[in-house]
Amino acid sequence: MKTIWILGATGKGGRAIASELTGIGADVVLVGRDRDRLSAAAVSLGGQNRTVLASGPAELATLIAAEKPTVVVNTIGPFGETTAPLARACVSAGSHYVDLANELPPAQAVLNMDDEARRVGVTLVTGAGFGVLATESLVIELAGGRPPASRAVVAAMPVVDGLGSAVLSSVIDAVAYGGRRYRDGQLLRTRMGADHASIPLPDLPAVQALAVPTAELEAAHRASGAGDVVALSSEVPSGRLVRAALPVLSLLLSAQPIRSAVQRLVDRARLAPPAKSGDISWAYARLEWPDGTHREAWLRTGEGYAFTAKVAARTVARLIDGDGRPGAFTPGTLFGADLARDAGAQIIAPGTVTS
Repeated sequence: MKTIWILGATGKGGRAIASELTGIGADVVLVGRDRDRLSAAAVSLGGQNRTVLASGPAELATLIAAEKPTVVVNTIGPFGETTAPLARACVSAGSHYVDLANELPPAQAVLNMDDEARRVGVTLVTGAGFGVLATESLVIELAGGRPPASRAVVAAMPVVDGLGSAVLSSVIDAVAYGGRRYRDGQLLRTRMGADHASIPLPDLPAVQALAVPTAELEAAHRASGAGDVVALSSEVPSGRLVRAALPVLSLLLSAQPIRSAVQRLVDRARLAPPAKSGDISWAYARLEWPDGTHREAWLRTGEGYAFTAKVAARTVARLIDGDGRPGAFTPGTLFGADLARDAGAQIIAPGTVTS
């Protein structure tokens, strides 16, 4: 029987994905490090799900190798520590792999396993959530049928009803990594906080966003063919004082002992960044071409975690049904922009504009 392992099944994202998949009758195995919380999660889903106890990536890799689940869904952050070893374990076991990573280095690590995944016939999908798919689907829509763009700008503006410490840990890793953007086709380091913009929304006030080194940067570069790409997010404060402090904070966190100490504090204290109020999440993309034309588009959906759960669950369901193909992908590259629509998003894409 085809089985789906949800790693981190007691967390907010893991529980939501497990609920989506259990609701369609899938054989979902709940995997986590706390026996009591796993039992409670199983009860909340009807009490029929098997549970597996595992303490970390090394033990998880061993269990994946032994049991060879059909699909493994990794929701465990920070993804910089879990993505590469778990994706490799899936390649070795012959299991398909899906994660929610939106940090640039772990997403690139998965995409760089493309040849290995093709050789053994498995599918690896990174960024199966609001980030990466929300902005990537817009770029795919705008780029369709046209030559490669010269410039791409994407922005993610999610609204969520609560954030866990794992998300904050991922933000810490992103700040430590420092600013990045594509220029002339090369991924370059930039000063953290240097790139910021006011993002227009349809019939709504503009939203301030700051460039951050997310996997959306890589996805937009690949989908658009543009040599000049910047990815922005409203999740990181973009005020003048914050922008001034970010380079110093990035330098401090780039020191492994300091970053590890901060990560431990976050984990022990169960700290979490504040949730953003509202019920509508937005994404934005703008592509420009050498002939002076440009196009822009928006994605509108509900609460960010709910959309992420639907994206991940629908990605898994398609893999179970045999609709994937061997290799390493972002979700939009594998299944197109319709995956976002299937997860409940609306894409608003006016026509081409001549500058």
